[in-house]
Amino acid sequence: LYAAGALTGARKTLDTHTMVCCTALGTRVYDWAATRDDLRFAPVSYTHEMRVVAQIDRFVSINTGLAVDLFGQANVEMLGGRQVSGTGGLLDFVRGARMSHGGRSILALPSTGGGSSRIVPRLDAAHVVSLPRADADIVVTEHGVAHLRERSIDERAEALIAIADPAARDTLGNAWDALRAKGAQ
Repeated sequence: LYAAGALTGARKTLDTHTMVCCTALGTRVYDWAATRDDLRFAPVSYTHEMRVVAQIDRFVSINTGLAVDLFGQANVEMLGGRQVSGTGGLLDFVRGARMSHGGRSILALPSTGGGSSRIVPRLDAAHVVSLPRADADIVVTEHGVAHLRERSIDERAEALIAIADPAARDTLGNAWDALRAKGAQ
């Protein structure tokens, strides 16, 4: 992005014209970083602080997930009952983006993994809720975009089913109907 001229920081409302990061990896990156006057390393207490992130107008956070349920809750840590990751800065960036003027938060994931749908009726004991439904904003798969912010639970489920793998949509729809019927009793 930097080489293409797309990463200038000119429109940032905080640290204008400066790229701010907390880590860099790789010899080529180290060599490049050493020549940059417009790159600043800062501690995680700054780069991941949601009140700092919120000061950047139109901030967009992009994270990935392992599973999203039809309520909009996301698991980004557990796969098959085994912890494979931590939350990292997920909540900091999601909440900072939500507080940012015009900000958005995107959770991107493939619709399937290991032969199973990554959009599930409800997160189960093999998953953890890493991202509460109240924080969910936009979920993206290769089948489209689900806008969840300020949607009812039924609208959320409908939007998520629409971006699930086509082979899983009927099953998800039936599971949602069963969950809603069970809740109505």
